[in-house]
Amino acid sequence: MKKKIAKTEKARRGIIYVRVSSDEQVNGTSLDDQEARCIKYCQENDIEIMGEPFRDEGQSAKSANRPKLIEAIEFCRKNKGLVDAFVVYKLDRFSRNMEDHILVKKMLSDHGTRLHSVSEPIVGESATGKLLGGMLALISEFDNDVRTQRSSNGMLAKLKSGIWPWKSPVGYVSNQDKKHGQKKTTPEKKHPKVFPILQGLLRQYSKQLITEKGIVDTLKKTDFKRLTGIKPTLQFVNQLFGSRLTFYAGWLTNPWPSEDGSDVVIRGKHEPMLTEEEWWAIKQIRTGGQIGIKKSRNNPKFPLRRFIKCPACLHPLTGSSPRGKYKVFDYYHCYNSECNLRGKGIPKKEMEDAFIELLQRIVPTQAFTAYFEAVVLAHWKNKSSELLQQSTSHEKEMDQLKAKRKSIFEMRESETYTPEQFKERIRDVENQILVVKMAMGEANIDHYDLEAGINYAKQSIQNLAKQWLDLEVALRAKFQKLIFPAGISYDRNFKFGTPQLGRIFTLNQHFLVEKTDLVLPPGFEPGTNCLKGNCSTVEL
Repeated sequence: MKKKIAKTEKARRGIIYVRVSSDEQVNGTSLDDQEARCIKYCQENDIEIMGEPFRDEGQSAKSANRPKLIEAIEFCRKNKGLVDAFVVYKLDRFSRNMEDHILVKKMLSDHGTRLHSVSEPIVGESATGKLLGGMLALISEFDNDVRTQRSSNGMLAKLKSGIWPWKSPVGYVSNQDKKHGQKKTTPEKKHPKVFPILQGLLRQYSKQLITEKGIVDTLKKTDFKRLTGIKPTLQFVNQLFGSRLTFYAGWLTNPWPSEDGSDVVIRGKHEPMLTEEEWWAIKQIRTGGQIGIKKSRNNPKFPLRRFIKCPACLHPLTGSSPRGKYKVFDYYHCYNSECNLRGKGIPKKEMEDAFIELLQRIVPTQAFTAYFEAVVLAHWKNKSSELLQQSTSHEKEMDQLKAKRKSIFEMRESETYTPEQFKERIRDVENQILVVKMAMGEANIDHYDLEAGINYAKQSIQNLAKQWLDLEVALRAKFQKLIFPAGISYDRNFKFGTPQLGRIFTLNQHFLVEKTDLVLPPGFEPGTNCLKGNCSTVEL
């Protein structure tokens, strides 16, 4: 019985908040679907639901009145320490602005509550809504993925300049450029106290004068834990002898090496803690005298390795470079021992040239990209004036709430309110200000995100082959998955099989073979005759 009670006390409890972004969705399935997904999420994650879900029905950027959101936050406050999880279907159900998201998250955290998001894509109920939802979702998808690629390229550029773009290893400190709103441009500096402690111990280890346990015991006798906040353990010592050891020897490990492997490690600009002789001595001690080379699963020489599939057994192909009498030959081939195509290689150049041709064939037509832009911008044009009015209304409401907050402080100073009354009143006003602020963000963010996202998506898909070739070799795998999520098979006689395409390329195919009901509203003329021919009387 005691064990059962203890388990119940540790069980997580939470509440569910759902909202639809327009009045017409209240009568559909969107709100119920959100609630069902949230309930399923709680069941799968062992979260006990407290009471009925909080439902804001038909509340959007048109109105800052979201009583259930305020009620849900108040519920967490009044039950501080009892509500572990605040579960939403998707973060933009209550906040589509990062600043607001952080603010709400901080407020919930103060009440001992953590924010959970089921994070499912937004799907509208009508045919138009589904297509628009798909377009907007793919914009976000492309934006996130290409941002990741650009970020990786930026970090690679930092590495090549001798700067470590990530968190400084123990024993070094950075100049805190990020905290000052600047990019990292200078190498790590020695920590005045931690650096010499680690350096002395690692040098002793390289001469076999101390063991791993001896390092732990010595660190415990110093100020190491107070200086770094790290508890000296054998696990920590093993980390020192892992990837950090290369850094301590003055080198930077490159996750994205070039095809020839010449930049697997790059000389850093920071002051080394160890000489190369000490570095190699430690590696030999750790490996018993045999120093192995860790191979990457993403071989930069064969970017399509583990992506292209064998047409016979559908196993991913591998790559190899058998040596002939006078030269080396690069091949892709199946390694499945039970496949009848095992060992029958396809020349690297043949495979990659065919892949480039495939990328060129699936590029969406100019008519589709123009139609894509025209439809979404036309939809935005119909809403922009309405959002402008909403924004003005929210600003007025915000001014009134700020004046009300000021008045409450004045009444507290004059002792009209008791401390308890003041806390209750100011908390109510702060919650209302938060909701209006989020509504203001929704009324303004669509315009900027939408136009930038459309242009970015268009640029990203206009020349897929060039993008693939321009990417650092090790980053191509992510790009390939973006276009062909399930991979693709290749046969020397029949070339590539029919692939499963990413969403934007699937939409392009539907555009070519079907007459869509998604048309431009009256008064908005597309720029090409091709698009004009698709217009009908159906409105968005």
